[in-house]
Amino acid sequence: MINRFTNCQSEWEALCRRCGRCCYEKIDFHGVIYYTELPCEYLDLETRLCRVYPTRQKVRKGCVKLTRTALDKGFLPGDCPYVADIENYSAPRLFDED
Repeated sequence: MINRFTNCQSEWEALCRRCGRCCYEKIDFHGVIYYTELPCEYLDLETRLCRVYPTRQKVRKGCVKLTRTALDKGFLPGDCPYVADIENYSAPRLFDED
């Protein structure tokens, strides 16, 4: 999926289901990504949309751009369309899952 949509931004963006889960803070602990309960300050919790989307990487230094490398690190939920084609994808965990 990644290679097929990198040249067409509108199709790439259309994959997003607007769940907002990718916009919650995460912690990398010994190579395992965990969700926190803290949403990004720019995430509108009602619409689940970013309020500064066009400039998000400039406005917020911790905002991760969706590249193949970033996806491989496991920042997105396991049921996210962006990672559907990644074999053995390791999605973020909740702290109480261990």
